[in-house]
This record gives sequence, structure tokens and C-alpha cells, in this order.
Amino acid sequence: MSKKVVYHISGFDCANCAAKVERYLNKQEIIHSATIDFSNERLYINYKDEPLQTDDLIKLIKEVEDDPLRIEKLQAGRNVKNSFLNKHFYFMLGRIAFSAILMLVTRLAIPENMYVLQAILYGIAAFVCLYDIVWRVIKNIIKLRNPIDMNLLLTLSTVGVFTLSILVTKGVMEPGNFEVDLMDGVMVIVLFQIGELFEHIATGKSKDAISNAIDLRADTANLITDNKVVEVKPETLKVGDKIIVRIGEIVPADGEIIDGQGTLDVSSLTGEPMPVDALVGHNALSGSILRSGSITIKVNKVFADSTISKILELVQSSGERKAKAEKFITKFARIYTPVVFLTGILFAVISGLVSHIWTQSIFGGLAILVVSCPCAIVISVPLAYFAGIGLASRRGIVIKGANYLDSLCKVGTLFIDKTGTLTYGNFEVSELVPVEVSEKELETALLAAESRSNHPIAKAICLHKNVSSLALLQKNYEEVPGLGVKTEFEGNVILAGNVDLLKNEGIVVKEADVGGTAIYVAKNGKYIGHVVLKDVVRDKAKLLVKKLNEMGIKIVLLSGDKETTVKEVADAVGIKEYHAKLLPQDKTKYVEKAIDFAEKGHLIAFAGDGINDTPSIIRADVGFAMGGIGSDVAVENSDVVIMQDHPLKIYDSIKIAKKTKFVAIFNIVFALLIKVVVISLILADVLGKASMLVAVLADTGLTVLLTLHSLSLIYRKIK
Repeated sequence: MSKKVVYHISGFDCANCAAKVERYLNKQEIIHSATIDFSNERLYINYKDEPLQTDDLIKLIKEVEDDPLRIEKLQAGRNVKNSFLNKHFYFMLGRIAFSAILMLVTRLAIPENMYVLQAILYGIAAFVCLYDIVWRVIKNIIKLRNPIDMNLLLTLSTVGVFTLSILVTKGVMEPGNFEVDLMDGVMVIVLFQIGELFEHIATGKSKDAISNAIDLRADTANLITDNKVVEVKPETLKVGDKIIVRIGEIVPADGEIIDGQGTLDVSSLTGEPMPVDALVGHNALSGSILRSGSITIKVNKVFADSTISKILELVQSSGERKAKAEKFITKFARIYTPVVFLTGILFAVISGLVSHIWTQSIFGGLAILVVSCPCAIVISVPLAYFAGIGLASRRGIVIKGANYLDSLCKVGTLFIDKTGTLTYGNFEVSELVPVEVSEKELETALLAAESRSNHPIAKAICLHKNVSSLALLQKNYEEVPGLGVKTEFEGNVILAGNVDLLKNEGIVVKEADVGGTAIYVAKNGKYIGHVVLKDVVRDKAKLLVKKLNEMGIKIVLLSGDKETTVKEVADAVGIKEYHAKLLPQDKTKYVEKAIDFAEKGHLIAFAGDGINDTPSIIRADVGFAMGGIGSDVAVENSDVVIMQDHPLKIYDSIKIAKKTKFVAIFNIVFALLIKVVVISLILADVLGKASMLVAVLADTGLTVLLTLHSLSLIYRKIK
């Protein structure tokens, strides 16, 4: 049986390096599967046997990757955050500044007739920015690794331009239509490293923005101990501890409000902006923010099991399940880089042989090598999916993997449960039908019978009625399981329940054909009428059906309720196909049949309350669990968890998935288009000496631009 371990991993120079490590780990005998989420800096490993120690894992990774990686195990309820403004960042900034200043001083202060001194100073400037990159290339060759990567491309480009300049200056090679000097060699590496720095900032800020948008865990908790308040870490709280939450603070752990009152902002959990009352006896969920008042909470869940910790864990673990686009670019990069590398070499050789102007040919070939780096795609596409999941989380939707974003885009049929999904699941009295008695007499008998019952239907009948005095007057009170209630009230024997309860007592009654649940009442052996209770349709249920129909998604209503009730709800929300009187296994059969006969690319989804609908949620291509806060069944078995009982969020999740996929595909197409155009211009010798500058912009500049485009997803609005 495999053992899963989740690590925080940071320090990769690029997403390609992460992909290389992922491939290497998956080849190891002791590892069943390994996935690296570069955007979220997580490493997921399923070991076949005992997990490796962290130090041994680092040694294993060092066999293929020399980046200064930081790896540590992640514990439940805890997240590791690294500032991108670290020592490595400032050291790189210092190197760039030194090289740039030295390059400019050499250009402005050293005369051209002192060529040797110029060459030495330019060489030092280039070496300061390039030495670690060259060393990686050397180590790859020594350790017999595939050397064709960004490091080799950059080394060849910088050293190549530097060498060309010396050869042209010494008269060994003709300059062609433009002159290449030593400064161009330094410019290549300095501009590239500046671009890498901006890319590092953009990527770091993107990760921070997305993480901060979904991570609303409190940093501290105000613990009441020994009649004083002590500030502690939420991780140290135990069940039964009492904590104070003041206005503006984040609730650090789930618990019951035992004192005070106020209003809670639960938008971080549900995506809904409307605050809720925080009163004694109510539950307060971690991650919500106290907007007014002050409350005291008795903790009933430890930090690791708190609502916000579970939500964040689900969102951050989504990187383990990669989307098809992410898998494609990982494979694509392995082929793309060598192909373009070969293109650059062939261009330099063929163009030189044809034109005999080797300077221009080699310079153009080197520019092709620079533009060939696939970082723009490899970084921005996974980041787009991470941002899409973050956007969903902000709207109270937890999508448990990037692959499910792809699946949501292909949903063609949605099977949906009725009670608790399209309806509130709360009964309301809609009709009182007396037979040969007054309405008042029927109501009094009904309230007397239901006054002592805790059944949901009894509570709905007695809602807003003061029945405490009636409850005290009942004699020989008896609840008949599955049938109803029998009691004596003011000398009268009263029955209230379903048809079978009355028939078992020999009372003649005809079952009413109503679109709801009927409770029949008898007094002293005589049927005196019935009451009809209906489940209220949710406000946005009809809009959900309308929006999904506009998307071309077919909706089928599945319910265990009777035909008339199901038809009434289906008609109310606009669903044409429905099936009633279904057991949980019957619903699953409908889902399985639809999957068997579905067209290619046409996926089947199921939305239910996550309890008795669990078999169907699991069996569907995409399973939605409604009202997932605190529901372990929903969290464990669904693909998408709607944190609030809000059906329209099913539409939101599909819309977000489509937006995310569009951004990812756009990034791929746009990046390839720009690179093809730039390479074409270089091949056509249109750019001349500007080839190298444009090539650098087409690599690092494009990476920054598309990273920001991916980040923009987190700020999108879903109408």
C-alpha cells in the first residue's frame, strides 16, 4: 500500500527544472508516483514502501538538478511561505548591477585604442552574471545529463557573441552589414538576467496574490486562561479552549459562540458578501471575519481540522492533479527546446555556407537559441490553472484539481438531486384541508399531536406556533416509527401521520393527490382532514437551469420523492426530464447509463447533498457536493465542493473553468506565435543587430507578460 507524503519545495530556476526532477523521481523504484506543482511549490510523492528521509530525497534530486532547493515536509493545517525577496534575489540583483555598471563605465571611460583592457573589463562583467550558468552546463556534461536546456542556450549565446566580437575586431571574420562588439556579449547576459529578475518578481507576486486570496487563516488566537487573555498560535488550541474574537479579527478555529454577539463575514468560505448574525448558540467557522461586536468561542475542532484549513488544503493540493494543458506543455518543452536548438545551429551553418557572411549567420543562430526557451509557456500555463482554482475558492467553490477544470469544460449532462440542492430542504405548510370540521379544529388537533415530536415535519408544522402549553397536556403520547403520532388530548384520541397510520387503526381515508407531503389527521376514529407541506424551491434554481441550458448542458432531475412533487419542482425551475421514487442506487444507475452512452468529449456530472447521493457523486465524471462546509462525506468523495447550498455556483464553477482554459490556451498560442514570428524575422535577416535584444524580450519579457495575464484570472468577475 502506497504512502503519500507532501513536501514544500522551492528554489527552482524555472518550471523546466521542476519537470525534469518530476520525471526523474517517477523513474525511481521506491516511488509509485511523484508530482511537482511548480506554481504552488509543492511536491507530492506516493511511496511504494517507507518514505525517504528529507535529506535522502534532496540527495536523490541533486543527481539531476543543482538548483539550491529547499525541501521540507508539510504538516496538516500548516503552510510554508517563502518570500521571493530572499538572499538569492538580492545577490542576483547585486550581480546584475555590478555587471551593468562595469559595462557602462567600460563603454564610456575606456578609449577604443585600449582594446585589451576593454576586453578584460567586459569579460569580468559577463563572467559575474554568467559563471553559475556555465558551471551548470559543465556539471550536466560531467554527469552525462542531457545538456540541451536554458543554461546551454544562454551560455552559447553569450560566449558566442563575445567570441564573434573578438574575431571581427581581430579581422579573422567579416562584420557583414553590422558590427558586433564586446558590449553585445555582455548585453545578452545582463538583459537576460534582468528579464529573469522581473520574471522572478512577477511569478513571486502572482503566487503570493493567489495564496493570500485563498488563505484566510488567523495568525494568532486570543486564549482565555487563568482569567486573563493570552495571545497564542492557532495551532496550539485544543478542543474545549475558550477564545475571544474582536472586531476585525479572523476566527482562528471552529467553535460554538458562548458569549457576546456580532456579525460575521463568511465570504471567504461561501463567496457570499452578506454578513450573518453571530449569536450565542451559533457556530462560528474559522476563516470568517468578525465585522461588528465581540464574541467568545468554545473551540470544538483543532486547527488542522478547522474549516478554513481543510478548504485551503484542498485548494493547494489541487496541483497534484494536473490539467491536460499542463501535461502537454511538459512533454512539449522536452521536444521543443532541442528542435529549436537544432534550428539555430542549422541556420548558422546553412546561412553561412550560402551567404559566406558568417558573422551575421552565427549571430542570428545565437539569437534563435535565446528566443527558443519555453519558460513563457511552462510557467504561465500552470499558474493560470492555479489562479482559476483560486478564483473559484474566493467564490466559495473548491475545485480539487486542475484536471477537474478541464472536465468541467466538457460537461454535457448534469444529473441533479432535488432536496437540499434545488430546494431548501425545509418544509413549509402550504395548505390546510379540513373534512367536516372547522379549520381551527383541524389545526388544534394537528398541533397537539406534533407538539412533542422532534421530527423535521413536526417542527415545520409547529414553526412560529407556541405549542409548549399543548405539549404539557398530552397523555399516552406515542410516536409510531415510520408512520406518525398517536396521543390523547382533552379526552380525544388523535392520530397524525401518513395514510398507513390511519388505515392500521381501521379509519377510512383516501390518499390525496398533492404536490407535496401530506399529513393526515384523525380524531376519535374519524378522519378530519390533512395538511400539505412543500419543500421551497431555492431562489436561484430556475436561473441555474436557464444558464446551463444556454451553455447547451442538459439537466435531469433525480429524486426519491413521489412523482407529483418531483414534477412540480421540475416545472417550477424549467427542467424537462425528471425521475421520481428513486433509491440512491437507482440514481447511480441513471448516471452509469448516461456515461455508457455519452458522446466522446461529453461528460456526465452529478450534483447532490454529499450524503445519500455519495455513490452517484463518485460514479459521475464530475461530482458536485452541495453545502460542503463541515461535511466529511462531501469533501472526500466529490470533485467540486460548493461551500454553500447555492445551486447557481454550479454554473459559476463551469464558467470559471472555461475562462481558465481560455487563458491557458491563449498563453500557449500567443507565446508560440510570438516566438515563431521572431524566429522568422531572424531567419529573414530583418532584425539585424537588434536580433539579440528582440530575442531576449521574446523570452523573458514574454514570460513576465503571460505570467501577469495568468494572475489576472484571480481578479476576474463572473456575471
